[in-house]
Amino acid sequence: MAHDRGPFKLSNPWPVIGWGVVAGALVVSVVLGFGVLSRFQQNAPTLDLWAAICRGLGITSDTAPATQPQPALNTPTRIAWTPSTLEQIASGDAERGAFIAMNCVACHGQRGVSGSDVYPTLAGMSPAVIYKQLDDFRTGKRPWGVMGGVAKALSDQDSADVAAYFASQPNGLPPVDGYRVPEPGRSLRETNPAKRLAFAGDPARGIPPCAACHGQGGYKIGAPALQQQRPDYIEAELQFFAQGVRANDIFGQMRNIAKQLTPDEMHALALFYSESGGPQASIR
Repeated sequence: MAHDRGPFKLSNPWPVIGWGVVAGALVVSVVLGFGVLSRFQQNAPTLDLWAAICRGLGITSDTAPATQPQPALNTPTRIAWTPSTLEQIASGDAERGAFIAMNCVACHGQRGVSGSDVYPTLAGMSPAVIYKQLDDFRTGKRPWGVMGGVAKALSDQDSADVAAYFASQPNGLPPVDGYRVPEPGRSLRETNPAKRLAFAGDPARGIPPCAACHGQGGYKIGAPALQQQRPDYIEAELQFFAQGVRANDIFGQMRNIAKQLTPDEMHALALFYSESGGPQASIR
């Protein structure tokens, strides 16, 4: 028969040899590619066989159960400006808050007007600011030994009450409502560094103007008014933000800004916003 002659005869071994070589090469390639070479990683431990095979296929080797405990989320604050939170703050009873505030006099002064460079003035401050900071102290989001202990003794309603009390006190921080537009000439061409940062920022470094959040040209809920605040306190908080010691700012905006500021700029801004400065005061 024709198949008994030439390369197609049944006794011809070469087709079998050829397919055997191809199969052998395929097996060797699979073993080397998935079981040997994929196990080794630069500057990392050698993978086990299963992890190496999964890596070669481009899939994960994680077979742990979905219910396995995961690390806690590193959130800067648990406060969110929801309608319920704002209603809680608005429900503050200033008269009841006056009794709670008796525990605050030693550090923050009578009626919240601070006489210390270490502690801020609370009189006239937005109740939302006070409420948020008390919650951050309570949960350890803003670590500060004494305040942490004080805040843990307060309920949410206590915080709203004491915030309402301090917000209503006179002779403290000026209100942020009313005049909202910066004066003409306050631009990137301003020669005074504090005035330029306060009203124009520094786009080259990704620094927005302070007034965009802290009043006079803008106001962001939860951001304190800085006009007439204690200068040493402002400078210290900027340093804490820059160093990451204080990290309770939502979205990390203050940490990102403070890291870009030089010590001289921090000092200049603190003086600008202190009792002798501020957006409505002239700089000489």
